[in-house]
Amino acid sequence: MKSDRTSLEPAIKDIPDNSINLILTSPPFALTHKKEYGNECAEKYIEWFLPFAKEFQRVITENGSFVLDLGGAYLPGNPTRSIYQYVLLVRLCKELGFYLAQEFYHSNPAQLPTTAEWVTIRRIRVKDSVNVVWWLSKTPNSKADNRKVLKSYSESMKNLLKNGYQAKLRPSGHDISHKFQKDNQGAIPANLLEIANTESNTPYVNKQGLNPIQPVSHQDLQSSL
Repeated sequence: MKSDRTSLEPAIKDIPDNSINLILTSPPFALTHKKEYGNECAEKYIEWFLPFAKEFQRVITENGSFVLDLGGAYLPGNPTRSIYQYVLLVRLCKELGFYLAQEFYHSNPAQLPTTAEWVTIRRIRVKDSVNVVWWLSKTPNSKADNRKVLKSYSESMKNLLKNGYQAKLRPSGHDISHKFQKDNQGAIPANLLEIANTESNTPYVNKQGLNPIQPVSHQDLQSSL
């Protein structure tokens, strides 16, 4: 399903069981201030989201994945944080039977310094630029292969592969053997995703300019269930 107002039908209930390999979503966050597209407050967010998650659990395949990107929020009127993302994670696993395959963190270095009251006015907090990304699965063995997302070796690693190194037990207790000298065509990335939202000339953005899609309101999403 596309995420625009006109394509929410057929609703997710019409999708067959065990037919989707991947659901990747970043739904409206539980922000203190309301957005144009609408969003639930932290107190109501989990009960609003769980019906969707139940349908996601039904339609994904046995080796499929459900990836959920959620931003944080301050509690109304004070400089302390809501823990709704973590409560939601616990309920998704404990109540709906999802497994937490791995947690990721999406860092946006171009994020504006919000919430202004605490960050730029009173100057008692730093800017909030990291979202949690829960990689959930229906079974413990979701389909995945980290060889498909390797990143380029650092210059120091390239030198190590070229010149070799002394295999020995490190003070940390790690046994660095000669196997570490094998060239695997790239390094395994970390679970920190450093991605800015500053691009303005990508194929996706250009296509959006020709055929703009309106954001889905949480009321529209709710009515589709």
